[in-house]
Amino acid sequence: MVIYGEIYGMELPWKMTLISMVVWLTGTAFVVAQSDCPGMTWDELKGNVNPASHPQFALIPDHLTSKTEIYLRTEALEALKAMAEAARVEGISLQVVSAMRTWNHQRRIWNGKWTSPRFMGFTGSSRATEILRYSSMPGSSRHHWGTDVDLNALENNFFESGQGAAIYGWLMENAYKYGFVQVYGDMTNGRTGYQEEKWHWSYWPLAERFLRCYLDLCPDEAFTGFDGAKYGDTLRIIDRYVQGVDGPH
Repeated sequence: MVIYGEIYGMELPWKMTLISMVVWLTGTAFVVAQSDCPGMTWDELKGNVNPASHPQFALIPDHLTSKTEIYLRTEALEALKAMAEAARVEGISLQVVSAMRTWNHQRRIWNGKWTSPRFMGFTGSSRATEILRYSSMPGSSRHHWGTDVDLNALENNFFESGQGAAIYGWLMENAYKYGFVQVYGDMTNGRTGYQEEKWHWSYWPLAERFLRCYLDLCPDEAFTGFDGAKYGDTLRIIDRYVQGVDGPH
């Protein structure tokens, strides 16, 4: 079942499934008698999926990105299209610079940083902690789910003046109407984990459910097969980073 429009005077994020609508309106876990994760596997949640052939993913169109072959969950993409069009009407251009990432993609990012001269001055878990300021260990990124996008730039200072400030201001005023939340805020509320990312926006109606399924299905040894993986438990990746997010205000 798909819901459009408004309910009780509240504007809904354009188009939502019934379960997504309840999650969005309550901002809390929607508990059902049976599992909320039918057919979902740990492999899918950690990014071992090919979005090009997965029936729940869709290709982001060229007018929304300069990248090639990047994907989102279909529901998230439809909401993004609606948000981008509303922004365009007001003179704001939203461009996707990153979306769904597979486990292998995230491993390339992580291992590239692990061996980068920039981080070689750090050893052991300290190196992992420094990388974790802005990058996730493979298997722990919200980008694996196809619900999250990075918009326009990957530096906070871009969004602090000029065109970037206008984009960020518009998102802060309007993104919630389409289901999108800046999950990595400025940490003044005590949030743990990653530093502030003004570019990272999560489609909450799906991502909230994916997070609960992730926590439910996550095995004891979730992080293996990449540089520094042995520090995953020591650094409490699940508690401090995966769960270290802001929700709808």
